[in-house]
Amino acid sequence: MADGSTTGGTWLSGAPARGSAADLLVQNSHYGILVVLVTIAASLAPGFLTVQNFLNLLRSFSFLGFISVGMTFVILCGGIVDLSVASILAFSGVVMALLQHWGIYIGFTNELSHVYPTPFIILTVLALGAGIGLVNGLIITKLKVTGFVTTLGMMVFVRGLAFAVSGGGTIFGVDDFTRYLGRGMVGPIPFVALLWIVTIVAGSFVLNRTPFGRRLYATGENPETAFLSGINPDTYRIAAYVISGFLAAVAGICLTGRLDVGEPRVAQAWELNAIAAVVIGGTSFDGGRGSLGRTVVGVMIIGLIRNVLSLLGVLPSPQEMIMGIVLIAAVVVQHVISRSKV
Repeated sequence: MADGSTTGGTWLSGAPARGSAADLLVQNSHYGILVVLVTIAASLAPGFLTVQNFLNLLRSFSFLGFISVGMTFVILCGGIVDLSVASILAFSGVVMALLQHWGIYIGFTNELSHVYPTPFIILTVLALGAGIGLVNGLIITKLKVTGFVTTLGMMVFVRGLAFAVSGGGTIFGVDDFTRYLGRGMVGPIPFVALLWIVTIVAGSFVLNRTPFGRRLYATGENPETAFLSGINPDTYRIAAYVISGFLAAVAGICLTGRLDVGEPRVAQAWELNAIAAVVIGGTSFDGGRGSLGRTVVGVMIIGLIRNVLSLLGVLPSPQEMIMGIVLIAAVVVQHVISRSKV
């Protein structure tokens, strides 16, 4: 996995870094935090450092990991954030389960997915996720509404839509293929973890080795300069939101298979965890600086913080308070780093 980009500004391009050794230490502090968290977790749970536990953690990281990858694309291109990702995840899961059950409801079959084959359902759900992202991007770029306000409104609307299509309840039971997406194994490796790894590798290749990636970085770093260079910033911002919506739908499908239900209440506040993961990893809110490799570290840190808090017996409500503090701290550190580069 690439940990930077040759097009993502001087910090990631290999140019000499300005500032002291202390600045360099702060810039790479997320690696130290990860080591500390692993050490704490290992001391609290003797079996923490086993291969099996690592694979289980990798599976649990993957669901948040998908939407964090999409969030990275949005923030890199200067789109600020996409607050609708968790709602898209929940809506995608509900639609996935609902379409599988419609065959039973209309009386054509007693088995799941015979009226609407699962591959067709998956493509439909992925298209819905990407379509919501497209609407976000068009409102932001064509109507000039800020990304924060647009995706905040979409977050509320799509979550409400998930409750509406599910009748406000849980849709129980999905087919074996969907369960495999969330629970299946490829040898010793969870399938969903393998899919996340493939997503990271593919996303890193796109960002670091293709004209699309270079132009997306340029859009985030300086949209005016990018425009004068013949790049249409709106095109890449729209594409980033489409990618974000698509990956949120992927996460929703896989999580539905993991839980074996379509649940409109699932993943509440995950958009904040995804933002925290991206920011902790070092992607700049200003756009144009960051990488998926660093986002992976951020996802692991967020997951391990929750894991350690659970091992310590901290209740869910205080956990949310602590995660808020972590996000604030990450933003402050990033602000300090950005000022040190000026």
